[in-house]
Amino acid sequence: MNTLAIDIGNSNIVFGLFNNKKLLKVWRCETAKPKYPKTTAKIDKIIIASVVPAINNKLSAAIKTKYKVLPHFITINDFKGIKTALKNKNEIGADRIVDVFAALEIYGAPAIIIDFGTATTFDVIDTNGTYLGGVIAPGITLSRDSLHEKTAKLPRIDIKAPKNVIGNSTLEAMRSGIVYGYVAMVEGLLQRIISELPSPNSKTKIIATGGLAELICKHTDVVDTIDKDLTLKGLQMIGEII
Repeated sequence: MNTLAIDIGNSNIVFGLFNNKKLLKVWRCETAKPKYPKTTAKIDKIIIASVVPAINNKLSAAIKTKYKVLPHFITINDFKGIKTALKNKNEIGADRIVDVFAALEIYGAPAIIIDFGTATTFDVIDTNGTYLGGVIAPGITLSRDSLHEKTAKLPRIDIKAPKNVIGNSTLEAMRSGIVYGYVAMVEGLLQRIISELPSPNSKTKIIATGGLAELICKHTDVVDTIDKDLTLKGLQMIGEII
């Protein structure tokens, strides 16, 4: 069976074509300018996680026309087997609950998933496999853009790590703040999150995903696994059971 998994984020849409469980190809485009991938494969099922409700109807119609398949948009109700400690489980973003589902299926519990997207999110699963909630922080590119747009003299920089934390120019100082600042945030938040877990001494798997995961995580040893396709894998897996 060929499944097209689609992760609609605030900045980008990511498409993943699966043949059964095998990920064949990944495409990416801007959410504001969607480009639907061309493929010779017959699509049997389309599963979507969207955090941009305003475009869902338009996108659904375009996808149905192109691939002749009615897409299924993931909601929390598709994950009846996941235990949660959330006050209002309907608040959780589709991408986050898919990440939790995928992490439980692939890596087991306890686990913390860090997703480096438009927002940087931390999702926490305890030793019993219960989804406890997490942390939402401004994303790296969002912080970079805000720094440029809200100041008179700071330029818009490309995101890459400088050689030293102490920058000897404005450009290097900004890069240090963005990259090493995020590294420090990841390390500090993980330490605080783990200290609040019911069993803080258990080995908690730290899984990173998202477009900038590799850039940030190569500067720290607190992350166990980088799985850039975690959300797509979760969409494919939930597609098998709904």
